[in-house]
Amino acid sequence: MITLRQMSVAFLIHGDKLLMMEKPKSASFVSGMVVPIGGHLKQDEISNPSEACLREVEEETGLTNDDLTDLELRYIILRIKETEIRIQYVYFSNAKHLAVRESEEGKLLWVDMGLVNNFNVTATTKYIIEHYSKNENSSNIYVGTMKSVESEPEITWALLKDWEKLKVALS
Repeated sequence: MITLRQMSVAFLIHGDKLLMMEKPKSASFVSGMVVPIGGHLKQDEISNPSEACLREVEEETGLTNDDLTDLELRYIILRIKETEIRIQYVYFSNAKHLAVRESEEGKLLWVDMGLVNNFNVTATTKYIIEHYSKNENSSNIYVGTMKSVESEPEITWALLKDWEKLKVALS
């Protein structure tokens, strides 16, 4: 039986810095990894992943919606792991300041955006940062499907567009 796991994460930017969290080695999920801020959607958040994203940001950093500008959904990542389909909603936002509150979830790090991949990041994070750096000024939403190529993870990107609006525009 296939089950679903839905997550919502935020890449928070201040200037050329990106806020990441180093998970403790004792963590049950992505232990020892440097990950964006976020977590699992609660049942009542399924239809509103931005609400889950903001909740997780506040829980893990102390930052509220008032501390952020331009929170935008930029990616939806799909991955299958054993009998679970993982759906990750990926937001980008600007943080108005660097002041954050430490969390029991892990150690918060403001990292130079160009150096993120030097840390112990997931393949998902690596590919998102690479794609974002090439499409930073775009407001498009991309869907990424994870797969394996020669036993290495890879993401195939597709632009998510409302085809009905496109059809009307072409008429």
